[in-house]
Amino acid sequence: MHSHDDAALFRPGGLAPKLGQGVTTSVIGNCGLGVAPSAAALLDSAGPVLGAFPDDHWVSFGSYLTTVAAEARAVNTVALVPHAPLRIAAMGAARRPATPAESERMAGIASDALDAGAAGISLGLMYSPGDAAERPELLALARAVAAHDRLLVAHIRNEADHLRASIDELAGLGREAGAAVHVSHLKVTGPRNAGSMPGIIDHLEGLRASGLDITADVYPYDAGSTTVVSLFPPWAQEGGAEGLLGRLRDVDNRAEVLASLTAPWTDTTLENQWAAIGPEKIVVVGFDDPALSDLEGLTVAEVAVARDQQPLEALADLVLLTSAQLTVILFHTDLEGMKTALAWPHTLVGSDGLPRENGTVHPRLFGTFSRALTLGVLPRGEMIRKMTQDAALRFGIAGRGRIAPGFAADLQLVDAGAYADRATFASPRLSPAGLVTTYVNGVRADVAPAGLFLPAGTSR
Repeated sequence: MHSHDDAALFRPGGLAPKLGQGVTTSVIGNCGLGVAPSAAALLDSAGPVLGAFPDDHWVSFGSYLTTVAAEARAVNTVALVPHAPLRIAAMGAARRPATPAESERMAGIASDALDAGAAGISLGLMYSPGDAAERPELLALARAVAAHDRLLVAHIRNEADHLRASIDELAGLGREAGAAVHVSHLKVTGPRNAGSMPGIIDHLEGLRASGLDITADVYPYDAGSTTVVSLFPPWAQEGGAEGLLGRLRDVDNRAEVLASLTAPWTDTTLENQWAAIGPEKIVVVGFDDPALSDLEGLTVAEVAVARDQQPLEALADLVLLTSAQLTVILFHTDLEGMKTALAWPHTLVGSDGLPRENGTVHPRLFGTFSRALTLGVLPRGEMIRKMTQDAALRFGIAGRGRIAPGFAADLQLVDAGAYADRATFASPRLSPAGLVTTYVNGVRADVAPAGLFLPAGTSR
């Protein structure tokens, strides 16, 4: 229920990590990131999350969905409209609050996408340019979602010190607009916030008791993964990845940018991951240059030792050497908090996997569902229901999520005695053992692709 397969759909074998763990339906457009509409300006900043973009460029989200639907894509696809491309289509790549006219234009483009079958709108309030959005703009989008009876999904602004306030920002949008809302990859990050998830779950229960339709998804790991650019403060990202690169090339600007990472940010609600967890818990992956391959999978602290540098200087040089096309794995999540969130009756399971084709990846790309099933957080049947029936109902996917007469034959056959999660941080590209066969729309996945675009529209 939380993938970043928007571009992987168009790459040969791009969906193999999903089929390898029995996934038959992938929800794309998450974290406000995607390849349509008008997403060319996101190539540099979103590449580490989405991988290589397709050659096609779509001026409308509906035309993108038409392209996706025109050819089987190995697995079924459900699409959210991503906020960042919406912003670019309505107001260009400027990182500033939208004007009322721009907010109205954005909501109109989003409404057209929802009419075309999108399951909702996804916000990426931690990522540029979505982090510049203010309440009037977000409320316009929430009202568009509510008018179509769809879902407002959000990578909220902060998952650490300001987690509750960030949830409340989304909840307030849902309450005022009358929209159902969904928190992406619910977790608690940062050492000093460990142990706070039970209180967050109590707060979410209170929001539900007050009448708000709010849910979340979870991936079952104690680490996340994102683009290296997200480690830097918003002002350093003005102008996107190129803006950051320019500042790091300039001696004076570089010193100012790196100094900003040494203490929590007080001028923004966004997280300073570097200050929270340090270079020992930030792993760098996704090097395309063979000359840098020996750095693959090292922590920034280890890179600094190998290069005889201070960690901050090593980080800056890595960004420059890779043109900011680097992914990081962050060991920042409270493991017990993750288990508490996963056990909550109103969470679904999503991988948030970043489909990088080469190098080290987070094991969630290959092992999320087998790990969730074998963690022992819930009885197996309850966890399977989260992954299937509950997910289909939440995202308005008709005729799927159950084994029943008249439902689509999206099925996996496993050897229960051999079934086991194999993907690890050391060896992440391993699908689970014991998965015998997967069927997508009644067709065995190793025979021919049979995926469909699944337009939303059924009741949640």
